[in-house]
Amino acid sequence: MGVSYLSPRNNAFEDLYIKVREKEQRVFTDEQVLALPELDKNHRLYNEWQLRKKSAERFIGYLKNKNCPLKILDIGCGNGWFSHLMSNVRDTDVTALDLNSKELEQAGKVFKKPSLKFVYADVFEIREKFDLIVFNASFQYFRDIQRLIETVSGLLNDDGEIHIIDTPFYNPRQLANAKARTRSYYENLGFGEMSANYFHHSWDDLARFKFRHKPSLFAKLLRNDSPFCWISIDKI
Repeated sequence: MGVSYLSPRNNAFEDLYIKVREKEQRVFTDEQVLALPELDKNHRLYNEWQLRKKSAERFIGYLKNKNCPLKILDIGCGNGWFSHLMSNVRDTDVTALDLNSKELEQAGKVFKKPSLKFVYADVFEIREKFDLIVFNASFQYFRDIQRLIETVSGLLNDDGEIHIIDTPFYNPRQLANAKARTRSYYENLGFGEMSANYFHHSWDDLARFKFRHKPSLFAKLLRNDSPFCWISIDKI
């Protein structure tokens, strides 16, 4: 079905973002994307994707237990692997959104099904209504999350939900060190300017939220589950 373009291309950000992902070995072949969250054991990111697999399975189980038709917006879908998993749930339609045309075009080529569509668009220009809105490892790319939550809440049907998965949040006293680590990471990678597009949010930034999953200290020490919380926010 390809990709629908609803917003002007942001070539400067996209070019930088793809260069960073290539350096991190996060740009995958079509065959690898189709298999995600499974990844070859010899790949540098194998352990990370084992944790993402657990987060994905947890959320897909949640969708199945709803046992009703669902219309989902996946914001920051990247190569579409998670959008595809959600679209496999019975009676579920997924709109997968991003401002990364390279991976979106790959997703549109790899995943072709009526219940899944890929859209290049700024979320602030979307006007459709959805039952669930999902940010899977993408919430950190938005600066003003109060505006973001208010905006996407307006896209929800009655009793709709926002879900944030695999995204770090910090205690306020941790923010300065976290920002410094990110700057250092991107500088060492050779793309220091990328740190201006990565935002660190504290728990205080979310006025109302619920934990669907909070990893135990035991799981964090063993590194056998995602270290990030799964947070849901009801329609405002």
